[in-house]
Amino acid sequence: MTAVAYRGPLAGARTQPMRRADWAGYVPLAVTVAAQAVLTARLIPTAIASHDEAGYIYAGHQLIHELWHGGGSPYYETYFSGAPVLYPVLAALIDHVGGLTAVRLASTLFMGAATVLAFVTTKRLFGYFAAIVSATLFAGLGLTQDLGAYATYDSLAIMLVAVAAYCAVRSADSSFWLIMLPVSLVAANAVKYATLLFDPIVIALAATQAGNWKEAARRIAAVGVTAAPLLGVFAVLAGGAYIKGILFSTLSRKAGGQTLIGASSQPATVIMALTGRWIGAVLALGVVALIIATCAQRDRKRAAVVTVLVIAGMLVTFEALRLHSDESMRKHDDYGAWFTCITAGYAVDWVVWQARHKYLRLAASILALAGVIAIGAHYSALALDTYEAGRNSEVSWPPSKLLPFFAVMKPYLTHSGGRYLVGGVVEDQLLYTDHITVPWYNYVNDVYIKYPVPGRGGDASGQVHGRACTVLAPGCMYLEGAAGFQAAIRAHWFALVSMVGNHGVRQDREIAAAVAHTPGYVLLTRVGGAPTWIYAPAYGADGNRE
Repeated sequence: MTAVAYRGPLAGARTQPMRRADWAGYVPLAVTVAAQAVLTARLIPTAIASHDEAGYIYAGHQLIHELWHGGGSPYYETYFSGAPVLYPVLAALIDHVGGLTAVRLASTLFMGAATVLAFVTTKRLFGYFAAIVSATLFAGLGLTQDLGAYATYDSLAIMLVAVAAYCAVRSADSSFWLIMLPVSLVAANAVKYATLLFDPIVIALAATQAGNWKEAARRIAAVGVTAAPLLGVFAVLAGGAYIKGILFSTLSRKAGGQTLIGASSQPATVIMALTGRWIGAVLALGVVALIIATCAQRDRKRAAVVTVLVIAGMLVTFEALRLHSDESMRKHDDYGAWFTCITAGYAVDWVVWQARHKYLRLAASILALAGVIAIGAHYSALALDTYEAGRNSEVSWPPSKLLPFFAVMKPYLTHSGGRYLVGGVVEDQLLYTDHITVPWYNYVNDVYIKYPVPGRGGDASGQVHGRACTVLAPGCMYLEGAAGFQAAIRAHWFALVSMVGNHGVRQDREIAAAVAHTPGYVLLTRVGGAPTWIYAPAYGADGNRE
């Protein structure tokens, strides 16, 4: 007796509209999303915002203040890796209503939506059981739970990428989905520039839904011709600062180079080991799916879809290998995993269908789901180690180290009119945690400065437009980079300079050297191992501003 032939939506007829009784089929999905929310919620109680979370929320508040009250535009667009007017502003609005926990819960909602999109996309491609497996695998990943408890733009971006992928799969139905595809792609790209890496994947996925290669070529051309001008128009309207930020944060990164946040070069073995540790089982199942589609089923269309989805899961690792850097891999690997979880669902579904009797198939289904849940349990256990806002974070100090430092610093940052340079990895946490209302133009971190050269007409908020240079030269109204920091410090522009949680990059060392050799600055504290200086004439003997 031969095995029952495997059939899925790609091989059979279109699925019929869901009947009322069929809604019971969504119960497993609801349980999966609920379990994902619970596993994510266990990470949320961390009281102090991480460096990235505090930075984006603080930036959003400053942008809203600028919108209502003016005062010049902050320079976030020059180095943020996503449009600052999108997620940061949304996060600030949510923070105003419910604080940090509410912003993190919004991420939980976005990642839950991504899981639902994984289900409906897989169901469309490979059927119901494959969809359950796919959604369960994605929900069980520790990286998925991390992003769901992390108040950054990754959760919103991955949801928008998932929306684009769903539109690509539905594009065979009507032109509406094909029109929505470039719109959702551009939205994802604007929220986080790194999602550009997955644009070819989504476009290729749309092409695989075509009936023949000519139609596939037309689809690729249609989406590309629509998306590219949209991105170009938005970039031009946004201005040169946004283009500079896109190049700096995403497109112009050099292999083996150290970034401003201090990520170091890593060998290929470390990068591949990290990917294997975080999503290895998903990638392995994806390879199995590729073998099944090409060798066992020999279905060209199915093989094309699976190939595209498996490549998506490896893209982040390939890019990390090119750059020799593991920076942001713990976040970006989850983008690729979303696609490859779909093929993993297909592989498990195909194996189950090889059972020769319906009762054997039922037993195989139960065993398969048990295996998937076990995989999820394994990866969920990793979430506490990879959660960037948790106790083992690489970019955040524990409360026992942070709070004493904040207590020392707060009296020196709560006076109007002072300018402050707070560098390192927790500078935004300092302002956000204590709700210190320092206007952005009186607060500079060690990532970027635009110092107005005295006597040349510039101002601290940059409302006066003029040439910005990295070295002092005729016609330069502003100084950027190390030269800007050095000139500002020598002019006593800052009342306080702190290298809290030093990034360890060259620019930080130049800042510290400039302060140490500028008369008037005295060491205030080394709480937490961070040197903090004040400009003595700006403060009285009791530590308060005169």
